[in-house]
Amino acid sequence: MIKQKVATVVVTFNRLEFLKEIIEALRKQTRKIDQIIVVHNSGTDGTAEWLAKQKDLYVITQDNFGSSGGQYTGFKAAYDNDFDWIWTMDDDVVPAPDCLEKLLDTNDSTLIRAPLRFMPNGEPYLNDCIKFNLSNPFKGLWTRILNAADLEKSKIDAEGITFEGPLMHRTVIKTIGLPQLNFFIYGDDTEYFIRAAKHGFKTQIYREAHLHRKLEYFREETAFTWKHRYIIRNIIAIDVLHASFIVRLLRPWAYCLKWLSHCRSIGDIRTTLGSFMRGYFYKSAN
Repeated sequence: MIKQKVATVVVTFNRLEFLKEIIEALRKQTRKIDQIIVVHNSGTDGTAEWLAKQKDLYVITQDNFGSSGGQYTGFKAAYDNDFDWIWTMDDDVVPAPDCLEKLLDTNDSTLIRAPLRFMPNGEPYLNDCIKFNLSNPFKGLWTRILNAADLEKSKIDAEGITFEGPLMHRTVIKTIGLPQLNFFIYGDDTEYFIRAAKHGFKTQIYREAHLHRKLEYFREETAFTWKHRYIIRNIIAIDVLHASFIVRLLRPWAYCLKWLSHCRSIGDIRTTLGSFMRGYFYKSAN
C-alpha cells in the first residue's frame, strides 16, 4: 500500500444531507485519508453551520463558482499543501469503504485511476468515455462509451472519466495545471482528462473500486434548463481548445444547429447563439 499523503476534495452546494453521507463514508475508508478538503460554494441550507462543527475537515468557503470552480479550488489547495495524491468528487456520490484502498494499488504517478460508478438501482453506470474523437468533424466528441463487455476486465483503459472519484498524483497538476475555473458546470472533467491524455497520462477504470451515485442520470444535452448556456459553451470550447483544425472549423457549427433545432422560444435561441459565441471564442483563464 502506498505510504504517501492523500487528500480528498469534496465540492458541495446546498446538498447538506448528501454531504453528511459522503463525509461519513470518507471517514470510514479502510485506507485512512490524510485530509478531507471540503470546498463550500456558499450554500444556504445550513451547510456552513454543520461544517463549522466538523473539526477534522479542512473547509474552504467561496462564492458559488460551480462544480468546476470548486474543483479548481480544491485541486489547488491539495497541491499547495503538498499532498501526493488527490481524490476528488462532488457531494452526490458515496464511495464504498474500500474504494480508496482499491485505487491505491500502485505508485505509478502517470496513471490516473477511477472507480466504477453505480446507479441508485445498483446497476453499473455506463457513462465514462473510452475514446474521444478530436479529428473527425462529422462525428461527435464521444466516440465510444463504456459498455457491459468492458466490465469483463478488472482495469479498463479510458480517455474520459468524470470528477466523480478519480485519483491522481500531484504530478498531473504540476504538468497540466488546474481544471477550467470558468466552466462552472459541465465538461470541466472532459476538458481536464483530454489535457492529461495529451501530456501522456494514462487513465483506467478500476472495476473492483466502487462508488455509488445518489442521483439518477438525466440527459441534459437537449433539455433547456439554466445549465444549457454552460453545456453549449463548454462543449464548443473543448473543440476550440483541443480538437484538430478541421474539427474546430466545422463541428461547433453543427452543434449550434443541433441545439437550435431543440429551441422552443426566442429565449432558447438567444441562449444558444450567445453560448455558441462564448464557446467559439473561449480563452482559458488558467
